[in-house]
Amino acid sequence: MTSSSHGMNPARRRSYLAFVPVLTLGLVVACGGDDDGSGDSSSGSGGSSPSLSALEERLAACPDLSLTSDPSASACLVGTYEGTTPSGEACSLELGEAGAYEFTSPSLSVSHTAPDDTIFVFDHSSIGGFEQLAWKVSDPISTETWYELDFAARFGTGADEATSKIQIEVTEYGEDTTTSVVCVVDL
Repeated sequence: MTSSSHGMNPARRRSYLAFVPVLTLGLVVACGGDDDGSGDSSSGSGGSSPSLSALEERLAACPDLSLTSDPSASACLVGTYEGTTPSGEACSLELGEAGAYEFTSPSLSVSHTAPDDTIFVFDHSSIGGFEQLAWKVSDPISTETWYELDFAARFGTGADEATSKIQIEVTEYGEDTTTSVVCVVDL
């Protein structure tokens, strides 16, 4: 067995070599290929989404971080998001500082301030005009009511219109019940 790519299984080597250009493109985007936020898309690829909306520009400005638990990383998400549930009912999420949020829908309303031992996970990556952002806030498990918030956004000039959205899921875990609501914000 050797550690060089020359002694590597041919199928695995092809897979590895196919990954290198994707990784290189990701590094180019992360190291200076980002849009300056001016909205000028004249150098774009001519796709169906030539420019970003104001909300997409704000989300794209979030730091590129991989799975950090630093709650301050999500400061770029502070604001109000209005959408609909899969059944078409109105829903909204107002995100505040330090994991505080208010979620409103017909089947679940939550006004929540994160306790001291809350679990935060933030992840944002940009590759070739495609942005993916995820944020999770989870209370510590307890015998009383506790909450989870999952925020996932996929967007950018490299994303098609069907995938450009924010999906928010808020789950309330009660002593004997669990209520979960999905809210989708189109971008």
